[in-house]
Amino acid sequence: MEIQGLEVKGLDVVEISQILEKYVADYFNGYELSTGRSMFMEDYVLHFDEVNELIPAKHHHHFTDDSKFTCMSGYIIIDYVAGKVDERVAMLLMDEHSTYVYMLCVQEVDEKGVEKTVIIKDFMDSQ
Repeated sequence: MEIQGLEVKGLDVVEISQILEKYVADYFNGYELSTGRSMFMEDYVLHFDEVNELIPAKHHHHFTDDSKFTCMSGYIIIDYVAGKVDERVAMLLMDEHSTYVYMLCVQEVDEKGVEKTVIIKDFMDSQ
């Protein structure tokens, strides 16, 4: 069985960002992406062993050690707190051919000051 997620075949990074904006806005109340802007600034290819800790174990059977993923990341501004920008790193995990989005994540710092990656939306669960 081929794993699928949110289909984005043929879309550019700005169009993908616009589709995903609603999930970020649900997680960070009131987040808005500026018109024509993208949440993601860079993309790269990673292998399964580089992302397997990010992917929930219930999905691991869909992938092999040879599986490749297109990943995108960038900064999102959530708010201004006491005159400082509250900026987070948003990350996107897609199949190697950029056809399906598997996960949308954000890096946050917990109450102990430890940076962690939180899955905002697992699109593999939607299938």
